[in-house]
Amino acid sequence: MTTPRADPEPARGLRLAWFGHAVGARADGLTTYSAEVVGGLVARGAEVWFHHAERDGEQTPVDGPHQVAWPTFRFKTVTLARSGFRRDLRRWLGRVRPDVVHVSLSFTLQDGWLGAEARNRGAATVATFHLPFGSPGSARALVMRRLHRFWAPRLRPYQRVIVFSEEHRRRLAGVGVAQDRIAVVPNAVDVEVFTPGPSRLRERHLAGAQFVVGYLGRLDPEKGLPELLRGFQGADLGSGARLVLAGRGALEAEVERAQRDPRVIYLGQLVTLADRVDFWRGVDLFCLPSSAEGLSIALLEAMASGCAVAATPAGGASLVGGAARILTPGDLAGSLAQTIGELAQRPDERERQGQASREEAVRHHGLSAMLERLLEIYRDCRGPSSR
Repeated sequence: MTTPRADPEPARGLRLAWFGHAVGARADGLTTYSAEVVGGLVARGAEVWFHHAERDGEQTPVDGPHQVAWPTFRFKTVTLARSGFRRDLRRWLGRVRPDVVHVSLSFTLQDGWLGAEARNRGAATVATFHLPFGSPGSARALVMRRLHRFWAPRLRPYQRVIVFSEEHRRRLAGVGVAQDRIAVVPNAVDVEVFTPGPSRLRERHLAGAQFVVGYLGRLDPEKGLPELLRGFQGADLGSGARLVLAGRGALEAEVERAQRDPRVIYLGQLVTLADRVDFWRGVDLFCLPSSAEGLSIALLEAMASGCAVAATPAGGASLVGGAARILTPGDLAGSLAQTIGELAQRPDERERQGQASREEAVRHHGLSAMLERLLEIYRDCRGPSSR
């Protein structure tokens, strides 16, 4: 996917209801996806109403009159709408009558009903399916397949279901989603914003660091954080190396304890775009040792910023050409130690890989081209021959 310059305001006149995730109490790939896509559509002239769970936070890419916050319950990874959601949403759809309803799954467990109701009201319907899949044959892959089966009937009201790779398209079709309704639109980042450059983080907090390994994302077990910590500490590194971690999640206490090693630095959750840009500019190597991913936006941000990257096949290494070092899932901590140790000793190779990462991001994962493809999908779904 290339990044051509978009025509000015190609989405003018489009009225879109986006059901996604706000930044505040949470800051993860789902919130970044909502913020970047909706912000890009608004910049292109679309009128977007941003629906989100009230508990997620208040930072959205639209102005106040276009924010719609819904009270919800959350149980672990499941979001439940409170009483009155269906009644109030029917009223909203009837009053506003958007052209397109786009749901970044999962919004709530009402997503299937939401798509059907939007179609009944005459809106085109699109869903982005973020659910990852695990490595073939793994226990996590079995769990993910069951979850794909759970969601498949709830996706039927949507005219298009967006996934991030051909492999994901094949797997979703394998559980019953009509293949002609699945569109592959890889995740993307703004390659004019995420660029190599000087870093305040590096200058102020990492002064004297000769090699910086970074991780930004959810601090959850499936992200491979324990293995990353062991791999960093098991590599042949001197006192000039740093491991910088940012995010929130179930392993936050473990990450905080890891700072007993003075080379490990935990920054907490980075909420603002400026903080993320600065973080990546300060990192030499980004490691994503996940057991399951879709196509990580953090991985693409790191690549666009010129970082060398290392990831498991399930973490996205198989989806970004030859730009990423591939980590071995069977001995993840050992593979991380070997990769980190090798690149610590070879700054020329780090630089070469960082340049290759940047080129891959610009060539195939630019936000402008992704938004053009999305607008094309909206036009197709609104056309007279759409189903």
